[in-house]
Amino acid sequence: MQNSKRRLLIVLMISATSWLSAQQNFSLYHMESLPQRSTLNPALLPDCKWYIGFPGFNSLGFQATNSGFNLREINNAIDINATDTFLNLNKLLNVFSKQNYLSLKADQTWFNFGFRVKKHFFSANITEKAGIKFGYPKDLFRFIIDGNGGPNLGETFDFRFSADAYHYREYGIGYAYQLNKKLTLGAKIKYLKGINRAELTDAYIKVRTRPEDYAFEINGNYQLNVASSLGQIITTNGSDPVLDGIGLVKGIKNTGWGLDLGAEYAVSNKLKLSAALIDLGSINWKQNATSIVAANPNSTFVYDGFHISSSDTAIDPEAYFERLGDSLKNMFGSDTLQRSFRSTLSTEMMFGASYALRKNLKLNALFYGDVYNKRLMGGLTLGIFWRPVKMFSLSLNNTFYGRALLNPGFCMAFNAGAWQAYFSTENFLAPLIPGSARGASFRVGWNFTFGRSKSRGMGSGDPGNNNGGGKAAPIDPTSI
Repeated sequence: MQNSKRRLLIVLMISATSWLSAQQNFSLYHMESLPQRSTLNPALLPDCKWYIGFPGFNSLGFQATNSGFNLREINNAIDINATDTFLNLNKLLNVFSKQNYLSLKADQTWFNFGFRVKKHFFSANITEKAGIKFGYPKDLFRFIIDGNGGPNLGETFDFRFSADAYHYREYGIGYAYQLNKKLTLGAKIKYLKGINRAELTDAYIKVRTRPEDYAFEINGNYQLNVASSLGQIITTNGSDPVLDGIGLVKGIKNTGWGLDLGAEYAVSNKLKLSAALIDLGSINWKQNATSIVAANPNSTFVYDGFHISSSDTAIDPEAYFERLGDSLKNMFGSDTLQRSFRSTLSTEMMFGASYALRKNLKLNALFYGDVYNKRLMGGLTLGIFWRPVKMFSLSLNNTFYGRALLNPGFCMAFNAGAWQAYFSTENFLAPLIPGSARGASFRVGWNFTFGRSKSRGMGSGDPGNNNGGGKAAPIDPTSI
């Protein structure tokens, strides 16, 4: 019992960040009854003639991602014997990928509405988005654990880091057009107002241990860009950057544009294919914008240890480390520049397929991908969409994402007259089996929808057009 308690304590202390593991809102993509799925593909239309989201609470979502380790892997790296409990560092090293990521995202839609005019569908939204991303290399832990001897002798370690935090407001106008019974195209143009931004770019440290004398050769580079509409975050005091106070918003001057593109094609009455590119675009940051850059990028510093000669009668470690600090400062020193910069949005891609087994039951597949720090992060979702009655629909699936094979998720929607409420989550098993979890997320909200089809098996597109063909069904503005 005592050993189990010690193991649990170590797991909780070391693995706190693994509770941040999660994925995207994959369950929402094939949820045909929800207007919000158009945020993932502007060509995916709701099954109503017009809708309006409840102001401030029509879409509230939170996501997090950890591609590195989980609690179970940390637990397996803990060895216990009769007298000691200790962390096996070699086992710990094996739980990391070559490059590892942590990510948190949150968004809230303040306003959202859409309406149909024959084959045209128009929509608009105002959405607040914020997030944090951080990337770190496995080699950093390998260097710390194994040191500079053995197989690491003479090897060059390339430690590359990435980090960014953002907060911006999106004003979107969407348009979709049903060309014919098979093909629907959609696009959304987004005017962006940047509130806060911090990004670490081109950041790396290279370390090599010389075989001849075990000395370290170190060089690196970095650039930190920050901007805020809330006030000047970083100012200069002499040559050193310092944090400044943050005031109230006096007007947002950091602006940019974004674009979503999507398409849906009905191969047959049963099979539909879709694709989308989301968040193409960038923001120009010029309000209180500052860049902190390396003063001597790629300069090399050699550290060969603490020298003591036979003639030394007194050793002054304080003076030595002061000189060492000056050398490091010369190498990793910084220049603070008041200048604007541009940041790109985190572009995402979607490829979906839906096959109707029955009018109210469909099999779905979705491939998701996004590029971060020049690396493609992908996921595959397989699931079903089921509408047993007109007032209830359910999307149930499992996602293969972030080195994890079990990430079950669901999205369910309830309709009572014009009122519609929904809840979506990814990896709902995370609270039950947190040791294996790399992912969990949620989204919640409600809408008012009007002119919905009476058919419980109706798909996206024309609200009276099932699977891209057939005779239009009558529309009742208050139908459920």
